[in-house]
Amino acid sequence: MKFSRNGLVILVFLLALSSTTFAQEGSPIELEASSAVLLDFESGQLLFSQNGNAAHTPASLVKIMTMYVALDQISQGRAHLQDTATISERAWRMTGSKMFLEPNEVVTLEQLITGIAVVSGNDACVALAEALAGSEEAYVAWMNNKAKALNLDLHFVDVHGLSSDNKITAVDIASLVRSYLREHPEAIRYHRQLSFSYQPRSSSNPIVQSNRNGLLQSYEGADGLKTGHLQAAGYNLVGTAVQNGRRLIGVVLGATSERKREQEMTTLLNYGYRNFDLVNISRLLEDKTTRVYKGRRPQVGMAVSEPIITVPKGIETSVSVGIQTKELEAPVTKGSQIGVLQVYVQEQLVKEVPLLAAEDVARGSWYQILWDNLRRFFNNLIRRR
Repeated sequence: MKFSRNGLVILVFLLALSSTTFAQEGSPIELEASSAVLLDFESGQLLFSQNGNAAHTPASLVKIMTMYVALDQISQGRAHLQDTATISERAWRMTGSKMFLEPNEVVTLEQLITGIAVVSGNDACVALAEALAGSEEAYVAWMNNKAKALNLDLHFVDVHGLSSDNKITAVDIASLVRSYLREHPEAIRYHRQLSFSYQPRSSSNPIVQSNRNGLLQSYEGADGLKTGHLQAAGYNLVGTAVQNGRRLIGVVLGATSERKREQEMTTLLNYGYRNFDLVNISRLLEDKTTRVYKGRRPQVGMAVSEPIITVPKGIETSVSVGIQTKELEAPVTKGSQIGVLQVYVQEQLVKEVPLLAAEDVARGSWYQILWDNLRRFFNNLIRRR
């Protein structure tokens, strides 16, 4: 796509800032973990990174993708929450954390999804995969295809995370969670449950298990999302919380204990809420237009699909916005990309998003087309001199 800067660099307003690089070396916090990141859900900006691109074993964090794929199938109408699954011997024999399913029991997909989200049931993961894809192997292929479609550096070999051959990075698992919750906001109602009760066929009483995510009871606004532990992985935690209508996503990988991963997640989320603010920049485009040739109207308004940016608190300075547009020729469709919006904090580029047409511009009359052809011809002739 060919763009030309149209000279619009807009000084916005004074904002509080503490540093120009959000996720940088020498950050004011250092966590006792192999890697960690903090992502703002609304803006998609990375606010903190400590070895965020290093490969790591996810353990049960794999189950985020297991649930993502299942909810995709349900939202696309290929399955329904009340559909049933018959438990195989393979699912029953799973070790580690369990929902305590038994062979030949019949359960709903919603029970399996809840068992995965709340008690991290390895048996539930296999049962869900077999019910939806026919086999765990086929389901794992769906998971890897989903990661590829999202352009994320994630690799899965099972649906439960028991293998140390599964690989993630903290940055990409945070991006996965953002996409997961944007596509399936209903998933939170499973992840925030404090306990789950299931009565196997051979039991006279229900088995009640607590959610393994202690952050749900210790951190204000916490409503998810997933824990994981293997000897090869250490103690992992993906945490998310909402305070004052603002969601943050934290990832802590390779902590030394359950308590430590929750302490480090608390530090990480506190850092985000105390040091950053959200700003809506859409109003800066209200009176901005760019030229359209051969149209019934000579100008088209501008819009962005992601108008929220995150800026640090602390030092007063300005935010600037740069607009780059391509040469447009009617017809122009509302929502089509017409350029790029660049957002700068202290002259550092912090976000770049597509610039979209705010309305349709129909093709003009033969007279308008002729006149614009002549105008462009002479403009190009002058520029060549």
